[in-house]
Amino acid sequence: MSSEKGRFPSDNIMGEETRLRIVTYLASSRQNRVSFSELKEELELTSGNLSVQLRRLEEAGYLAINKKFKGRKPLTQVSLTPSGMAALNQYIEELEKLLNRVKEAAEPDHRQEDGKGEGREP
Repeated sequence: MSSEKGRFPSDNIMGEETRLRIVTYLASSRQNRVSFSELKEELELTSGNLSVQLRRLEEAGYLAINKKFKGRKPLTQVSLTPSGMAALNQYIEELEKLLNRVKEAAEPDHRQEDGKGEGREP
């Protein structure tokens, strides 16, 4: 799952915005399990979109989905798996490397004025 130097993080599952929002929400939650309703409300997603994205994350092994009944009402709870946490950490690490390269390139002594390799005067 590692990326080549200077490339975007390579995890296509984690890299999709909605799935990344779901995983980061779960990773930052104080609870081990979060209800479908909470995810839907907090992330402002439709039931259909959330269901599709949860299924993709579950298929990748990043989430565990537990369905049960509370009284007579169905209750779907979602938790981040150790593989999901590892994938998120790897994605963050790769993104940080990329961002650091951008920061370094933006520093005045790294910028090229004429494209011939000479730095710009401060």
